[in-house]
Amino acid sequence: MNRILGVTSIIAALGIGSTANAAEIKAAFLPCGQINDHSWSESGYLGMKLAKEALAAQGVKFEFDYTESQQPAQVEAAARDYASRGYNPIVLHCATFRDAAVNAAKAFPNTKFMVATASDSADVPKNFWFYDGAQQEASFVAGYLAGLVSKGHVGAVGAFEFPALVRQIEGFRLGARYANPNIKSYATYINSWDDAGKAKEAAQAQIDSGADVIFAATDQAARGAFTAAENSGVYAIASYSDQASLAPKTILVSVLYDYPGLVKMMVVNAALDKLVPGKAYQVGIAGGVGELAPNQALYRSLPDEVKRKVTAVFEAIKRGTLRVPLIIKANGSAEIDLATLSAK
Repeated sequence: MNRILGVTSIIAALGIGSTANAAEIKAAFLPCGQINDHSWSESGYLGMKLAKEALAAQGVKFEFDYTESQQPAQVEAAARDYASRGYNPIVLHCATFRDAAVNAAKAFPNTKFMVATASDSADVPKNFWFYDGAQQEASFVAGYLAGLVSKGHVGAVGAFEFPALVRQIEGFRLGARYANPNIKSYATYINSWDDAGKAKEAAQAQIDSGADVIFAATDQAARGAFTAAENSGVYAIASYSDQASLAPKTILVSVLYDYPGLVKMMVVNAALDKLVPGKAYQVGIAGGVGELAPNQALYRSLPDEVKRKVTAVFEAIKRGTLRVPLIIKANGSAEIDLATLSAK
């Protein structure tokens, strides 16, 4: 089995139209990092490619250009430049781009803008949309796995302490505590997407404090965390894409949120004028967004009872009998009463 938990078709679940008039569409893609990072930015880039394939099948000529590794202070100018040259839609695949995207959308009301994960809907124009996965759910499952295999300490390294990442880190920590109420967990934010040195230093500090599973929720910086874990002989858990090949002796699973599918859904619906004005598109495990991709070289050696428990927790979240809260305050998972997670 290539994946612990299969993804259902979010395209079918959320309803993309099946026909389109012949057209020519030119889109722009602006990610946080590089499109070959094997992580967050590449997940969005793959979604753009999937959208192109889907639209081509419907007779729509679709092309897109991209600008990599944008900083929040730069991206508004880049988005405005694309809009002024007729690019539509413009996809800003980074939570920190929210304000820049809203400003650009107000300046170009006939251009569709969309941004990942930042779901604050205040002062948002009608030509602006959010797309998001309920990342705390799959992160919780990863944390639950970590709690089952750990001897008592786990760590998490995040890029920035803002809601879209805090919910992943705290979801992981809550899942670990759900598996082992006495577990100790650490969290460090390195304030960078791509500084592998900082991620390595943060992970090593956690390992030196006893962590034997390290969860990484960054972009290219995650490679530093993997290096620290590999050098210390402990497990790592990756995010956003299957990264087992980067550290095959260390990465136990990768947490996937199917952002390629979400980006595809948004871009195709934008091209077909099927986005609902003002709607935030948010999908979780029940809608097919969230799974673990195991590194079989390591995962197959785990006890069957561990694998059975992980699958059972995933299925409970999917059915709605286990509810993972959205936690956007650092260390907030420690305040959650585990008894409240089970639906009445």
